[in-house]
Amino acid sequence: MADTEESVRCLWIPLRDVNMLIPSASVAEVCNYQVPDEMKESPDWILGTICWRGETVPVISLEILCGDGVPVNLVYSRLMIINSICPDSTVRFYAIVAAGLPRLLQFDDSTVRGMEASTLEAVQCRVSVGSETAVIPDLAYIQGLLEQHRDIAA
Repeated sequence: MADTEESVRCLWIPLRDVNMLIPSASVAEVCNYQVPDEMKESPDWILGTICWRGETVPVISLEILCGDGVPVNLVYSRLMIINSICPDSTVRFYAIVAAGLPRLLQFDDSTVRGMEASTLEAVQCRVSVGSETAVIPDLAYIQGLLEQHRDIAA
């Protein structure tokens, strides 16, 4: 039998200074940006909450969580509504601010030009695809952080 190469349908998502690569199944919806309602006493990476399909959804900035600057000019941004990866989680959805629309990418070993481990807890690794690089976030870690701040984000 011939070896079959496994591939994953992913979304290549532009952030302000870097790209993000996540499985397309983890994204519930791509929405236009809306200004989140402020939350007092929340970490700076939690930008606030929005109402999405009748639920209160925390909005986060992956850039801030990774120690980068606050995204500016959010007018043309998008919100990536992320599905919970833990079925029993108190955080069913959360949103990550993106700089634009994602594009579909069939991701497999032949797609990756290079991979580099990350020292950031919120990022599993950095990958190079063609001439571009992207971070692969640790969605379980991010969701765990949100669960710790659930009383704030609810």
